[in-house]
Amino acid sequence: MIIEKRLGFRHSITAIKELSGRRVAILDSSNSVRIFSTNPINIVDGFKTTLAQNNQFLHGADISDDGRYVAFCVKKEGVAVFDGTSKRLLYRFKRHEGDVESLCISRKHRYLATGGQDGRTFLWSLSTGRMVASLPHHSDFVTAIAFSPNGQWIATGSFDRRIMITNISSLSQGFRLIGHSKAITEMLFIGAHRLVAADKEGEIVVWDYFGARVIKRLKKMFDEVTALSVTPDDRFLFAADKTGVVSLYDLNSYELVALRYLQYLKPVKKLCYVLDGNHLVVGLADGEVTFNSPLKESRKMEEYIASNDLASAYRLAEENPLLRYSDEYLKLEALWNETFQKAMSLLELGKKDEAKKILEPFCVEASKRLLAQQLINDFTDFQKFKTAVERKKYQLAYSMAAKYPMLKQNRYYDMMEREWENLFSRAKKIVLQNGGEERAKELLKPFRGISGKSALIQALLNEKEIYRLFMKLVSKRDFKGAIDLAKRYPAIMELDEYKKIEKIADMIANRASGELEAGNYAEAARLASQLMEFPDMKERAKELLETANLYASAMRYFAQKNYAAIYRILEQHPELEETKIVQNLEEAWQKVVMRAEKAASLGDVAEMKRIFAPFASLSQKRRKMVSLLKQAYLVQIESALRDVNSAHAGIRRYLELFGMDDEMESWLVEHRMRDKFTDMEPKEEKDVDIGSLPEKIVPQR
Repeated sequence: MIIEKRLGFRHSITAIKELSGRRVAILDSSNSVRIFSTNPINIVDGFKTTLAQNNQFLHGADISDDGRYVAFCVKKEGVAVFDGTSKRLLYRFKRHEGDVESLCISRKHRYLATGGQDGRTFLWSLSTGRMVASLPHHSDFVTAIAFSPNGQWIATGSFDRRIMITNISSLSQGFRLIGHSKAITEMLFIGAHRLVAADKEGEIVVWDYFGARVIKRLKKMFDEVTALSVTPDDRFLFAADKTGVVSLYDLNSYELVALRYLQYLKPVKKLCYVLDGNHLVVGLADGEVTFNSPLKESRKMEEYIASNDLASAYRLAEENPLLRYSDEYLKLEALWNETFQKAMSLLELGKKDEAKKILEPFCVEASKRLLAQQLINDFTDFQKFKTAVERKKYQLAYSMAAKYPMLKQNRYYDMMEREWENLFSRAKKIVLQNGGEERAKELLKPFRGISGKSALIQALLNEKEIYRLFMKLVSKRDFKGAIDLAKRYPAIMELDEYKKIEKIADMIANRASGELEAGNYAEAARLASQLMEFPDMKERAKELLETANLYASAMRYFAQKNYAAIYRILEQHPELEETKIVQNLEEAWQKVVMRAEKAASLGDVAEMKRIFAPFASLSQKRRKMVSLLKQAYLVQIESALRDVNSAHAGIRRYLELFGMDDEMESWLVEHRMRDKFTDMEPKEEKDVDIGSLPEKIVPQR
């Protein structure tokens, strides 16, 4: 592995993140921020805070993708947020009981989430510095937080071994993932509604969070997983643990590619795969940072191939398995296939020593060595096989090919198979003619007694009426009838006509999927209905039809401006969030939320009610609206703190409206007033009538 740059800092690494503008940020436990360019790797910016060290936290620091906001957990003091450009302190948050254990900035840098030792997770607006929501509780420390790439979902993991997934847009939708045996340490959203989560025991689980089910438990690591990162295409997962090991997994097959892809002497604290330059940046507990270039070795591989040093090329791929997926490795494999065919041609001519010689450079790789040995062994009696084919002694030829599989890859075996296909095709036509059975039998005589062929011949000769019926059904395009018949008479499934039916079904399914992706829902539904005629494709057809009808319904409701109906569908089918209709709707809603958050930071309930008026009937957004209105009331109470009686009256009025909820309880704890107010059962947001809420909660004097 090429290490392009090695850096050394005095303190443990707490965050590494790729930033816009071809930059990468590195944060350490002294709460220092360093910004590096990626090509070349040079420091270009940074600053150091005066905050106390935070190396006791799993996720104690983060920076927004544009470098504008930098957040740190501070022991006993909550959270500090800095402006990454001016380097000045913007906000201090301390709402949790106990320390803040973890924090995370959303990819669209609108929100900061903080998870505490109290099991609570709070969502803060970075533009206003105000809390905007309290998320579902955990029963223990919140140890990890992650935002989805589209900013719609947030995952929180805890010492209670559970993961909560919450929809940020509505706060009304969520999933609970239960399946880890130890505390959650790392989480990462990836494509296709998947979440990768890891725990203190080294287990890594890939979840389908919409289905709340485990897709795959990956091969376990040696110790507590400390960092996760993926390649930009979500194909490969890098995972690190406390022993200093970095493992590599394929997220297409969910297989372990390399258990010890990298090995360090100190625990790995953070990983980040940086697209610009394809660097895997690794940060260690002792402050060392390495910029690894896993794909730069492909240049070296290309040089080895050009100089015919294939042994070195394969050794390189063995040391760095990621190279097996590079273009250069594909060239190496193409060269192997070409050489393999040449060796086969030489063996056909009896030139065994020459074949061995040209295969030798590839034999450094174990699988190639086995294939080369098998090829040499299987072609020992090639002349006997060739003679059998030429003299049409097919029983002998097929028995040899069964014993020596490599013989199936040469042209004489292909010649024999073409002869079979030609004769069987002719026999199928002859057998349907009057008196054609004997002629067909004679025609196929060279292939009688051969495994795999005899059953077809017998079916054709003994059940010609069944075959005649099958052909009739095919000509009428009665595919259901033809497939049902084939299930009763399995030999039919070997016929070319049956295989054509399967190809037609696949073609219709692919067309339906394409129309669905293109937004042509009516055409997708029509094709899915056609697919229902194929018994083996019924489940897929049903799924396509349901999806097409679902999308069409959403489209119709959008045209009617019946947004409540769209959100009702979305609650049952969250995968619809990827459709353009829902994305447009959510973009409009997010603009409303941003305006409301600003008004909430000013305590302007009247303005918020005006902003929310067009959405007041949307029950799916009620929790979000009520959550923001609560923040506005808390701002009003804060503004009245100089007058204790007014502030207390405002708090009592709040409790009458909403009960002792997370928002109020955490606010009272922050202001050391919790013991002054008794518990009141929090009210469900669905029971709150937004229209009847007062504009002012504090008595006016």
